[in-house]
Amino acid sequence: MGALAVLRHLWVTRVRGTDRARDVSDAVLTGAAGLVLVAAGLSGLWSGRPDGSGWWHAVPLVLGCLAMLGRRRRPVAALSAGAVLFAADVALGGSIGMLLVLFDLVYSAALHAGPTAVLRLRAASWALVSLSLVLGWTATRDLRVTAFLALQTFVVLTTPLWWGLAVRRERELADLARARADDLRDLADLRAAEARAEERGRMARDLHDAVAGNVSAVALHAEAALARPPVPGAERERAALEAVRASALTSLEEMRAMILLLRADAGPVAAAPRLDRLGALVAGARTAGLTVTLDAGPLPELPAAVEQAAYRVLQEALTNVVKHAPGGRAEVAVGTSGGRLALRVDSADGPGGSGGPDVPGAGLGLLTMRERAESLGGRFAAGWADDARTRWSVAAELPLAVPAGVGA
Repeated sequence: MGALAVLRHLWVTRVRGTDRARDVSDAVLTGAAGLVLVAAGLSGLWSGRPDGSGWWHAVPLVLGCLAMLGRRRRPVAALSAGAVLFAADVALGGSIGMLLVLFDLVYSAALHAGPTAVLRLRAASWALVSLSLVLGWTATRDLRVTAFLALQTFVVLTTPLWWGLAVRRERELADLARARADDLRDLADLRAAEARAEERGRMARDLHDAVAGNVSAVALHAEAALARPPVPGAERERAALEAVRASALTSLEEMRAMILLLRADAGPVAAAPRLDRLGALVAGARTAGLTVTLDAGPLPELPAAVEQAAYRVLQEALTNVVKHAPGGRAEVAVGTSGGRLALRVDSADGPGGSGGPDVPGAGLGLLTMRERAESLGGRFAAGWADDARTRWSVAAELPLAVPAGVGA
């Protein structure tokens, strides 16, 4: 039993492991079976008498088995050759072995031929059935013989054809199901990737908007406190503030790296934007559709807290102009006046200007700008610049140096 199992395994995996090997083995087996049937006297099917010595049937049988070798790559040509050999075998009286060859070739043509060839094959099979009716009646004038001949033709041609088409449809349905499963799997992968990207983006926004903002506020307040003149005897407190500021700045840098990892498409996330980026801020507003003019005079060296507050006030003001006066005009002025840093953003051509009190959603940005300015000892004002309420103005003044006692 062990030897038989090994032989069976070798037959299935090695001999019949490829399409070419299966074609060869099927042709050999069909030829061997046909020769056995000829030797058994199963020939002369259409001659009306058994033909036990008709070994001439082996010639079309062997040639038909050779035609079976091309049934997969050239099914129509193989069937055409098999049909000619089958006709020659019928002329010799017919044999079951050649009938098996024809069955296999019709089945293979229905399974492997192109759609157009299959349609022609179906039409040819029905034409041959109809022709057998006509020829049978013309030759015999016997209804029973005619019906029997037509039935034989129908069975010989349409049975393997129907079988091959059924297997073909099952394969096509299996391929469609496999393709649909692949599409569903790809769609699920895309949705999972989108969900992961959305979650990572949400985490990045939370880190940037909430955590980074709070850490930045810690750094600002610490820097504001350090801007005070040193107090004798408070060296330890000042050193602690410096450590707090250094740790906050380091945390901001590390948090920026985390945000960039979470959002591969994120641009640089600056922990403390300065006024040297004012040109890029104005360029972004112009890209958003605003007509912006910038008047920025020379500025002295400013504390980081003042620069960041100034930048954020200008950024929020321009953002409000983009939001509430799209396509409008904005005039940005930055300079020094009376020993203070003066900021001004005037906007027009919009019912709300840069976020007036009559515009839905206005208020939080104004409050944020006011808190930034006043936390450093500055002033902030926003309102209509004319009685016609067509021009909105945002103005802020910040100290050039953080006053003593601010941010302590």
